[in-house]
Parts: sequence; C-alpha cells; structure tokens
Amino acid sequence: MSTPVQLTDVRKVYGTGPGAVDALAGVTYGFAAGTFTAVMGPSGSGKSTLLHCAAGLDSPTSGDVQLAGRSLRGLDETALTELRREQVAFVFQSFNLMPALTVRQNVVLPLTLAGKAPDDAWVTEVIRRVGLGERSKHRPSELSGGQQQRVAIARALAGRTAITFADEPTGALDTTTALEVLTLLRDQSRELGQTIAMVTHDPVAASYADRVVFLVDGQIVAETTHPTPEAVAAHLAQLSTRNTPNPT
Repeated sequence: MSTPVQLTDVRKVYGTGPGAVDALAGVTYGFAAGTFTAVMGPSGSGKSTLLHCAAGLDSPTSGDVQLAGRSLRGLDETALTELRREQVAFVFQSFNLMPALTVRQNVVLPLTLAGKAPDDAWVTEVIRRVGLGERSKHRPSELSGGQQQRVAIARALAGRTAITFADEPTGALDTTTALEVLTLLRDQSRELGQTIAMVTHDPVAASYADRVVFLVDGQIVAETTHPTPEAVAAHLAQLSTRNTPNPT
C-alpha cells in the first residue's frame, strides 16, 4: 500500500531560547493510501501543527515531509502551491466558500485557479454524491451549514487529489448533520480510495475513521484501529489523567 503522506522525525519549534515550544517533537508517521485517520489529543498537543506540516502549509523546523512521494524540504512557495493544488484538498470548520459563487462554481474553483478544465461529468457526479444535485445553482447564503460543508467535501472530491486534510470539519454542525458529513468522508475514503486525515476533538467523529492517532506534547503516544466512541473517549481520559499534575 502506498503512503501519500509520510512524516519522518518531524519537529516544529515555535520561539527561541528558554521560551521555545516544541509543537511537534520528532513525529514519524505515514498516512496510507485510501485510509481515513483521525488525529486527536489534548488542547495544545500539536494536532493542527501536524496537519499543517503534513499539508505543506507550514515548514518543519527539522525532519522531512513527503507528499505524494515528493519531499517538501527546500521547495519554494511556488512549488509548494503547485504541489498542493495537484495533490491536496482541504475541508475546514469554516467551509471557506465564495459567497458570490454557486455550488457548482465553488466546487470547481480550485481547478479554475489551477488553470485546469473541470471534468463536467465528474463534477456533476460529486455534487450528486453529496446530496446537492438539485441545488447546484444555489449560493452559500441559500444553504444550511451542513449543506455548505457538503459543498466543501464535493470541492475536495472534484480534483481527485491524493489526500484530503480535514480540520474539525463538523465543529460548527448540529449532531445529525455532523454524522451525515462524517459518513460522506468515510465513503469518500472507502469507495473512492482517497486518503483522509482529520483533526477532531470528538470521540464520535473519530469513530468514523479507520484508525485514530493520539498526540500528547507533540508526540504520537498511541494508535488504535476500528475505533468506537467509547474506546476513543477512554483513551482521551487516560491521556488527560496522565498529563494532570499531581496535587502537592
């Protein structure tokens, strides 16, 4: 099985001197092709930093990140931008849709910006897959929050990228809508073979993934497969206990 994203001894330090903070403290991990991985951990554990370094949005202080078989080390911003356009899609909590554009126009926007002609049949199919076939001409203001997140997922599918990075994609959604969005992400991985890495704080959201990776203080300390909400919550509780100072 190929590994679209591979981190090797990745370290990210913010600040200098005594006040320096190790956001990532030597992380080595590979996101295998066609898998759905949830990244969890306490606040400040390095979850978002891991995602940003893996996606080429931030540069590690040391170590190496390979994206679609290509090392990001030493790439200038132009090369990084081109690589992300070719290989990476993003789904964020805030949807990031253009209010003046229709559903379809938002879905094809990354392709348009990259100077690529969209596959019209595939765009129609992904909009149908996310349940918005009858709303392709609607604008974001005419959609619910859940529907707007579906547009973001369709946008991630439209470019047929190697990997989708999702940062708290259900954080702004009600429970029912969140589960629908998580099902779409899971199906995106299982049926279409896309690799998905999702940062979340929610054990229920994590249970939709194939595996869960737990970070503490910038290091991977545990990993579980076939997660259930109860098992994930138990892991998080153990990590919280482990990191709670003993009373004096």
